[in-house]
Amino acid sequence: MAHDPTEHVSGPFRLEVTNTQTDIPAPDETAFEKGRGLNQIEIRRGFASARVELDADANPSTRLVALKALSKAAISIDFLKFTHDGFSFVVAESDSQRLIDCLTANNYGHEVITDRCVLMAHAVNMRDEEGMVSRIVSDVIASGVSIEHMGEMHDRLLMLMSREDAEHAVNRLRELHPEVTA
Repeated sequence: MAHDPTEHVSGPFRLEVTNTQTDIPAPDETAFEKGRGLNQIEIRRGFASARVELDADANPSTRLVALKALSKAAISIDFLKFTHDGFSFVVAESDSQRLIDCLTANNYGHEVITDRCVLMAHAVNMRDEEGMVSRIVSDVIASGVSIEHMGEMHDRLLMLMSREDAEHAVNRLRELHPEVTA
């Protein structure tokens, strides 16, 4: 027996139900991704910045020898930057005395500055957003602070500075970006 298309069909897909406007509110949606742009700023404390001075005319392997001395002393380094006359990096402040002892024992000129913070600015797909990194860095510099080291990842920008500068920069970024969370 063939089905009559004009026959009334009961069930969830009835024509009357699907074409009827209702006052049922739409369900709240769950956001699975953060929106684009700067969305979080945080300060991580407890770091020291270090600069190792080498003879600018020395063999390039001199840097490797110095880095091996740090490795042998079990000093973990971050933000490694090479210069024409040495290199600089960041260590946990708790390792700063051991670092100074290692550099002194190996006769390397050095400067170690404690009480440093890493200011982290989080943004989804930061590298894909044209000009985002430069805008954040410009905002931080315009606040009058000094960025000593900088690094970035796909979703965050990391800037090393003094504790006072970090707090000042965070306040300025929050003024410029009120949508940002702590």
